[in-house]
Amino acid sequence: MKKTVISIFLMLTFVMTMVIGLPESNAADQKEFLIGSVGCMSGPAAMLGKNLRIGVEFAVEEINKTGGINGMKVRAIFRDDEADPTKSLTLVRELVEKEKINAFIGPTNTTCAKAIQPYLVKKKIIQLNGGTTGTVLINPKEFPYSFRTHINDKDQAIFLVKEAIENGYKRIAVAHDTSALGMGVQEDMKAVLKSHNMTAAAFATYNANDIDMLPVAQKLKASNPDIILMFTLMADGARILKALEKMDYLPPKVAIQGYAATALPAFRDLAGATAKGVWALAPYNSTYSKKDPGLPEVVALAKKVEAAYPGEKGKDINLFTIFSYYDCAQLIRAGVGKAKSLDADKIKVALESLKNYKGAQANYDFSATDHEGLDPSKLVTVDANQLKHGMYLRVKK
Repeated sequence: MKKTVISIFLMLTFVMTMVIGLPESNAADQKEFLIGSVGCMSGPAAMLGKNLRIGVEFAVEEINKTGGINGMKVRAIFRDDEADPTKSLTLVRELVEKEKINAFIGPTNTTCAKAIQPYLVKKKIIQLNGGTTGTVLINPKEFPYSFRTHINDKDQAIFLVKEAIENGYKRIAVAHDTSALGMGVQEDMKAVLKSHNMTAAAFATYNANDIDMLPVAQKLKASNPDIILMFTLMADGARILKALEKMDYLPPKVAIQGYAATALPAFRDLAGATAKGVWALAPYNSTYSKKDPGLPEVVALAKKVEAAYPGEKGKDINLFTIFSYYDCAQLIRAGVGKAKSLDADKIKVALESLKNYKGAQANYDFSATDHEGLDPSKLVTVDANQLKHGMYLRVKK
């Protein structure tokens, strides 16, 4: 009789499990929320990983001080991929399969992102991308769990041309390399110019990592531009500026503006005095003006970063990149909190419903068809040589 009762109980338990399903793994089932993060933290591009780590660590500290994620303490696990796509994939697999991470932030290099995204999709891991700018990395159909806080390459290119036109420049020359990225930028810029019945004064192209940039500088100057737009890697851009210096053709004789890389400390180190007067772009929230000190909550965070990384310790940090990764962690908190679940599909829907989410780098909007949170209209032109608590000075023509 006793065995019969036990058998009936086990059968009923099995039936109920089949009807209602196993309990979902959610915030009530675990005490710790794990964020995995992979990036380049050693070698020539170590500053990228440093900015990632600083941003995530500041956010995690703040999240834990204010209750964690749905009551769970948050812990970040960092790994160095040395900008190697193969190593990046190996490390991501370790984080997912061994460490059992709940979400992922990174990586820092586009080639590494391409290597890991199919795996993250397969494993249904929410990914917040705070630094890689390759336009193809964000595609809700192909990569449904990937969201980005940083501005992508295409939108930066479009912003640069539109801003130049709005500032009244008539002759716009562009410098870029002959990679797929560079040639894609050229097509994007041509389209914007055409929509304003304009053509470029010149597209001065070169092979990435060329040492002699004098021919590029000569072509730029010969086109007699009002402004030169540089969509160049840091070393290439610095060499172009030094070549222009030899020709005595730097600001204020001609306006020069570059994309996000022009705002990085490493670019200023490479370019030296030739970077003076050269403009960059940055998200509005991480900037100030001579009359506006900036958003109080953002300035407060900037001061905390500045205090933690004074002098030489902070010479290679870039505040809006740190803010971008900081926002990645905070968005994970918002998504999981709204979803009240650790299920990737539910978190995805929750993130897609966020509108005008106030971040440190920018305010973000996502949707089911758009996982790019930072709209180019939220960018501004800055003088990256004039910093205040790590924030950039907004400039106007």
